Amino acid sequence: LPLHVSSLAVTELERCMGDLRLKGVAISTMAGTMELGDPQLRAFWAKAEALGAVVYIHPGGNRDRRFKRFHLWNSVGQAFEEAMAISSLMYDGVLESFPKLKICISHGGGYMPFYMGRIDRNYLEKANTRVNMSKPPIDYLRMLYFDSCVYERAVLQHLVDKVGADRVLLGSDYPVGETKPIEFVTDTETLSTTQKERILSTNAAALLGLAN
Repeated sequence: LPLHVSSLAVTELERCMGDLRLKGVAISTMAGTMELGDPQLRAFWAKAEALGAVVYIHPGGNRDRRFKRFHLWNSVGQAFEEAMAISSLMYDGVLESFPKLKICISHGGGYMPFYMGRIDRNYLEKANTRVNMSKPPIDYLRMLYFDSCVYERAVLQHLVDKVGADRVLLGSDYPVGETKPIEFVTDTETLSTTQKERILSTNAAALLGLAN
């Protein structure tokens, strides 16, 4: 979506969900120079919630000069972008204002799900972090969905431990991600059969309104 122009993003969202009969849309981790929680984007989030649209967030790349060397924009920068997007959704009050949003973050949410101890500590110790939040950050994290493209099975298990298997969806990052995304999940021996089934099919079916 052309998220950097909020009015156009709303119009295109309505067209996608109405005329095209799609289940949702994709956006990047920023809207031009704006974070996802910028006040100018409130109309978009309100419309996404009202329409029940699934919003998939995938970075468009990190253009900071520090990430240009060694393809760090991809190896480190993408996960950084996802963490920053989640941070904005939390701290800028998007998830507080629109609790019924259906948002899925690519690559298991980047770094954010794996460092919540420090995030939660800041919430408790620093009052200015709580101005748009009524509950701990971990509670907002569990309002989101995450795809399973995390490249290591121990990381997938940690993600499930942190947010619950009902919040993880099968992800491939095609054409550059997991070559066997289904086997990546089924061969994760620490997951139960029920958890694997949720990740592989039932979670997405429910989120997309395809469940019987």
